[in-house]
Amino acid sequence: MGRYPLIFLTLTFTLQVFVPQAKAQPDASLSSPVIPVWELKDVQPTDWAFSALQSLQQRYQCIEGYPDRTFRGEQVMSRYEFATLLNRCLSHDEVINREQPTIDRLQTEYVRELAILRGRVDGSTARVRELEITEFSTTTKLKGVVNFVVTDSSQEGEDTGVVFQARSRLNFNTSFTGKDSLLTRLTVGNALTPNLADGTKEVTQTHQFQGNTDNQVILGKLSYKFPIGERTIAILTPVGGQHRDYNLPAINPFFEDDNAGTTTLSTFAQRHPILSLGGASGLAMSHLINDSLQVGAGYYTPDGSDTDTGLFGGSYSAGIGVKWDAGKDVSVGLNYLHGFFQEGDFGFTDGLSESSSILGTSIVNDTLSQFSTVTNAYGIEAFWRVNRKLGLGGRLGYTDVKVLDEGDAAIWNYSLSLVFPNAGDKNDLGGIIIGVQPYLGRSMGNSQFSNEMPLHLEGFYKWQVSDEVSLTPGLIWHPNPNQSVTEADLFTSSLRMTVTF
Repeated sequence: MGRYPLIFLTLTFTLQVFVPQAKAQPDASLSSPVIPVWELKDVQPTDWAFSALQSLQQRYQCIEGYPDRTFRGEQVMSRYEFATLLNRCLSHDEVINREQPTIDRLQTEYVRELAILRGRVDGSTARVRELEITEFSTTTKLKGVVNFVVTDSSQEGEDTGVVFQARSRLNFNTSFTGKDSLLTRLTVGNALTPNLADGTKEVTQTHQFQGNTDNQVILGKLSYKFPIGERTIAILTPVGGQHRDYNLPAINPFFEDDNAGTTTLSTFAQRHPILSLGGASGLAMSHLINDSLQVGAGYYTPDGSDTDTGLFGGSYSAGIGVKWDAGKDVSVGLNYLHGFFQEGDFGFTDGLSESSSILGTSIVNDTLSQFSTVTNAYGIEAFWRVNRKLGLGGRLGYTDVKVLDEGDAAIWNYSLSLVFPNAGDKNDLGGIIIGVQPYLGRSMGNSQFSNEMPLHLEGFYKWQVSDEVSLTPGLIWHPNPNQSVTEADLFTSSLRMTVTF
């Protein structure tokens, strides 16, 4: 049962029983045309609150839809909106004249009960006010995501088979002031990334991100956001920090879900790959310059808890990102990341402190992790919401790598995506991604390796069975896996059931 219809039933009862005697001035906006209830696109005669909405509109002319001819009955109503709506209904002279005899009779018959009720309300208000002044309390909300996945990643000549995997996340969101947010994420699962094509991470799926915990509950992320002024937010993250944290809202909001397993199948399709370089412990800030321009910056290190190196004594990655809403349906993002990685720390880890890469070829991840490196990564991303059911996205990334005492190297990645929001039923989502995962495109020194483009072709469809359950079948095809023409193609098929609560 939606909260909006319940409030309107309350409003109907209020108008018929407790309309005050004060003569309010009519609201000028009441003279504007009112869309009949039966012409609202998302209100049906079979809806349980239809008669209440129709009665309020016909009798008092105070119920209106939005300009797009929708009512949005499931949307939460604030106290300000309720007060405005009640005032509009009470401002009609016809309401006062029609209901006045009933009001006078009820006030006479229930004068004693009304006096008792008024006293109780005044007492409750005083006690609540005292609690607001003297008490300190926190509010914690729990949001959970559970992925059950039947998946098969196969390659000719390899012994593979269908496996059943699961991963669960519990997100505890706590607010101390109402404007801050402390995120504590607990994760447990048995989801392994298959070991194919020399262990390439191109096959990593979102439910496999921090998915193998040996069925032990671990602290997946600990992050605290709090405002600094009206337009600036600071983010402190001891565990699980990511460069995406200061790049929100995402350029492509339909794919980005922090690897929760509710949208894309692959981690590659989630966000721009350079945002997965480094992470773990750090701090960040995000500032809204105006309604269309946002800038953020962050600094992260995998050694934040190490007493010998700390935040500033070892490997690190520092970045800055800019998001520009060029129009109502067009967004553009620019990112720059500078990093220093000691031997064993390089990788597209996306905040995993154990330096376990989650995308890209094993040639780029494993080769460069053998050395100390200095990186400068540049990325551009754009998204265009063509219409209600179609979106187009594109990404391009280049990373210049200086391998200390060895030479230089280059990493490339790019992709195009088709997004089908509101596909089928209202909350379904479809997607097609064609791209190239991060690969080593230029040799360093005298190193010899294959640098064929490791293609990534992915298609999925998320069917929202109910508000809490979705089913997502999909396929991923990897020609030239691990940037090698000698490797047989990789194929991944998955059927994922996601339960949210």
